[in-house]
Amino acid sequence: MKRWTERRGAGNGGGRVNSPLLKHGWVAALLLVASLQLAQAWDGATPYFGLAALAGFAALPLRKLVPSGLAALAVMVVAMTGGFFAARGASPDRDPTWVLLDTVPRLLTAARPAPATPELLVPGLLLIIGVSTGAVLSVSKRGTALFVPALGAATLYVSAALLTTGRADKYGLVALTLVVLLALGWLIIDRRGPVVPPAVPATALAALTLVAFVLPANGFEPRKLVTPPVTDIAVSNPLPQLAAWAAQGEAELFRMRGPEVPVRLVTLSRYTGASWEAASTYGPLGVVDPPDLPAGGKSQDASVDLRITGLQGEWLPGVGKPRAVSLSNAMVDPDTGSLVVADGLRTGLSYTVRGVLETPADSDLAEARVPADATKYTALPRLPFTLADYARQATQNARTPYEKAVALEQVVRLNRRPDAEAPVGSSYARLETFLFGAPGESGAGAGTAEQFASAYAVLARAVGLPTRVVVGFQPVPEENGERIVRAADATAWPEVYFSGWGWVAFDPVSGNGSGPSAASKREVLNRLASTTAKPTPTSLPSVPPLVQPTAVQGDEVAAPPADSVFPFWVFTPLLVLVALCAARTSRRLRLRAAGPVGAWNEVLDALQLAGMRPNPSRTVPDVGREWGEAGARLAVMVDQAAFAPRPVPAQDSWRLARQVEKAVRGKASWWRRVLWAVDPRPLFRR
Repeated sequence: MKRWTERRGAGNGGGRVNSPLLKHGWVAALLLVASLQLAQAWDGATPYFGLAALAGFAALPLRKLVPSGLAALAVMVVAMTGGFFAARGASPDRDPTWVLLDTVPRLLTAARPAPATPELLVPGLLLIIGVSTGAVLSVSKRGTALFVPALGAATLYVSAALLTTGRADKYGLVALTLVVLLALGWLIIDRRGPVVPPAVPATALAALTLVAFVLPANGFEPRKLVTPPVTDIAVSNPLPQLAAWAAQGEAELFRMRGPEVPVRLVTLSRYTGASWEAASTYGPLGVVDPPDLPAGGKSQDASVDLRITGLQGEWLPGVGKPRAVSLSNAMVDPDTGSLVVADGLRTGLSYTVRGVLETPADSDLAEARVPADATKYTALPRLPFTLADYARQATQNARTPYEKAVALEQVVRLNRRPDAEAPVGSSYARLETFLFGAPGESGAGAGTAEQFASAYAVLARAVGLPTRVVVGFQPVPEENGERIVRAADATAWPEVYFSGWGWVAFDPVSGNGSGPSAASKREVLNRLASTTAKPTPTSLPSVPPLVQPTAVQGDEVAAPPADSVFPFWVFTPLLVLVALCAARTSRRLRLRAAGPVGAWNEVLDALQLAGMRPNPSRTVPDVGREWGEAGARLAVMVDQAAFAPRPVPAQDSWRLARQVEKAVRGKASWWRRVLWAVDPRPLFRR
């Protein structure tokens, strides 16, 4: 029985299960969990990442023909070639190295989660394939330790945490699953585990915990390390086109599927006194710069699928504040959320937009304030006195900014009618004609949504309300689950910003837009009955050329803290120590698997760390005798293994090596003992 037990222990490596099927199954489970965790940084990438996790097994048949290094190189060359052809569409004239390297900044400046387009999937797929190949080949060697798969899984998990700022595993369930899988691997497949001091794995675990949880939780954003490309686009103001769209009537522009929410085309925030202007500088959707005014405290997500059928121009229809677009070439103005495509729209273009809609309750707006320093949204260059006084009269009895906004909506709509054939324009002169023009005068009391929205925005700015104008489309009834948006559905509406609640839409055309409820507005108007009558326009012999808008006393919005790059270099020493510990651990595991010769090399490593490296001309027995009985017995085993090979229990040789190492370490100086676990010199000793 004793002899059979000894043979059994020698056959399985002293408690180590060497079943290839078991090892490869464990690696596949570990990689699948880590890869699916990383897939959360992309939108709809789960199938691709699941297949990439198994790609490393393609190196197994190659390993029978060529060394493992060449097999891994072949797999990665094929993967990188495929990645080049997948990503070269964005830059067809650049060399392969540049195309592949450019996919990383593209990913870091894309929306979060990134759309599953070829050029954005390439970095993640290549990372997974590289980790998978290294992990599969590492466990294919007989007697190999399982450190490489664990390191690969940790790399994928940390990458997912950084790309999603810690949101991919909020409750740590995936981390727990990976720990359980790692424990099963070391207990069942390699029961002896890594032979390292307890401080080494403790340091490694602390470093991984720091990277995966502490950095994202403290605002570390890897996207800040990449300067997003910014593009200047000469785009036109679509407000004057509202009249042309109204004339086209039933002409189809695009189709959509999704919730019944307004579709936004462009948001205009700069007013020159002659017209509204859109932003001219756009960047990728994933830029980390916050908008100039903070988002509201209540919101809901909305996702719509759109297909362009007749709409032209550069503006890309979307919903709310865009968070993700399935088009990799879409760019956005971070302040307004307006989307553009530099190459222009084309018929048949299909895409998905996910956005955030601000949804404050009526009770939230009743006492809400407005920021006092939003000069960008209250600027009115050379405002005519007539418009300023008209706005003051319309809101003279209003107590809060919300009451002023409701009163102005009623005043602009009162005794004025929509007219698709009215003169276009939103200059001061056109708005004065729209508001004060005498009966029979062209454009007096009549206009398109351009005049209604512009008049409201200008009057609101005159009393200190931050406003902007949105050009878009109101939802239409579904047909076979699909909404057909026609030219007649185009409109414009103003929005007012309230501190803490974000941008709120108003509808001076009909009063029934997607902003506050009609009941809330009626309650305000009943309380302000005296202000709902048409104010009297001021008539002066000479109108002062410049009038400053009346300031509204409101809550000041705290300026967002300046973006500061996280001092990642602080953790560089810790990461270097972790890397050295990992390399030393891997070397020790290889030596342990090499029997007595590996044990003797462990002794030589200890002598080098202690500054007692023997002269190469000395023999093994000569050196071993200097360290007592353990050294002498180990030297005999080494000679037997090298010159007269005979079975030697691996445990005995390693136990003797540990005794000698302990004796050597006891004679080393204190500072050498402090650096013992991280000294890199043994890594370079042949």
